[in-house]
Amino acid sequence: MAKANAIAVKNPDTVVIGSDQIAIFNNTIIGKSGCFETAFEQLKLFSGKSLKFITGVAVVCAKDSHEVYEYSEVTVKFKVLSNQQIKNYLMTDIPYDCAGSFKVESLGISLFESVVSDDPTSLEGLPLITVCHLLSDFEFSLLE
Repeated sequence: MAKANAIAVKNPDTVVIGSDQIAIFNNTIIGKSGCFETAFEQLKLFSGKSLKFITGVAVVCAKDSHEVYEYSEVTVKFKVLSNQQIKNYLMTDIPYDCAGSFKVESLGISLFESVVSDDPTSLEGLPLITVCHLLSDFEFSLLE
């Protein structure tokens, strides 16, 4: 909501979409790794286990003082990964700026055994089914 409102106050006639995502492993928020070593340790820890992502989406129009919010959840189950597979992946995708240390839109999908979600685009950080639903609250439809 804060991201969307920060833009909306500067553009009051505009409908603004804001989104943010967190990764949770064993009830702990997992941040962006920032470097190879931390990413390696994260993926080693996730090997054979599940990681949950929660993505919040806000749609705001400052002119109308109208704002709505929803969140979307995705759970990914990682394959059992060898150290060499993790190294190969990290050297190829370089996902150090991503929560969970992978890029699902690239080779990161190869790390997974399964993905469970009502909105598969949520894993990329912007759940488009959720966005469409929220936009309908503003009487906006992509198909009309």
